[in-house]
Amino acid sequence: MADANKLGLHLSIGGGSHADRFKFAKDAEDLGYSSLWVAEVSGPDALVTLGALAVKTSKAELATGVIPMQIRTPGVNAMAFLTIHELSGGRAIAGLGVSSPIIVERWHGASYQKPVTAMRECVLIMKQLFTEGRSKFDGEIYKSDFRLGMRVPKRPPKIFLAGLNAPMLQLAGELADGVLMNYSPPEAMPAMIKEIHAGAKKAGRNPNDIDVGIYIRMCITDEESKAIDQFRRELATYAFVDSYNKMFAGYGLSDEFAEVRRLWKEGKRDDAPFAISEASARKIAAFGPPEVGRDFVAKFRAAGISHPVVFPIGPGATLARDADRTMRALAGA
Repeated sequence: MADANKLGLHLSIGGGSHADRFKFAKDAEDLGYSSLWVAEVSGPDALVTLGALAVKTSKAELATGVIPMQIRTPGVNAMAFLTIHELSGGRAIAGLGVSSPIIVERWHGASYQKPVTAMRECVLIMKQLFTEGRSKFDGEIYKSDFRLGMRVPKRPPKIFLAGLNAPMLQLAGELADGVLMNYSPPEAMPAMIKEIHAGAKKAGRNPNDIDVGIYIRMCITDEESKAIDQFRRELATYAFVDSYNKMFAGYGLSDEFAEVRRLWKEGKRDDAPFAISEASARKIAAFGPPEVGRDFVAKFRAAGISHPVVFPIGPGATLARDADRTMRALAGA
């Protein structure tokens, strides 16, 4: 059964140094956070960061949240997470996502073909290497004939899949140890969890064994309007990502996102984020005093989330301060 008392933290502290990030992580672990998550977009490298955290922490699980699975081979991913797992004494979580065509193809020159199929094959190869130290696989996207030159642990790293829409949520239920959702309100959870459970049942698994996580964005602050405006700018960038557009449309934001795209195309890029209403921003994230953030986490737990992950946000100029305040205010939520 998934542990319903977990609380994770995303290590978002703006442009701070690694020394700042390591202190932030250690303080969070000391306050009782059970998992620490590192995202990867354009740097720093998430796996290198987790390798360092493996020897600077002692209790919390260490997760990528998430890395694009196409930009490293399944074998490279397996070696990296097994290394982190050994360094940390068995605390690694391989958080994998399919990212977007812009990041995968334009930035990295990799292939974005059939992302759900590619994810399935990547996970199957990684699980072979995690459990057997050997992979013989001939798939539609990936082929592997590879034997590791390192020890295979008795308890392998966990695999979490980033899931927004039904196909990936079902795949997570079928193959993964957990799922990490994103940018969704509490009321959306039952329908999304239903998809996860459908995948688990199809595979003959107990749905309750799937650890269901979500990034919960929040800013504990006295300057709510500044934090909300910054979050609008963040949300506006997703108006051009098809998978997120589809998901946000289900939350009633399709008109606002269409207006973001219209203003952007007209060159009104400073105005475009403000097509997203404050009400929509507050639907997906929490802003204000500690009780608002803790109540938001409680709503996700009540909706079926077993592994909420606090994701501190805020204006760039004050993010380090706001992240520390948010981390401390939400400890034990």
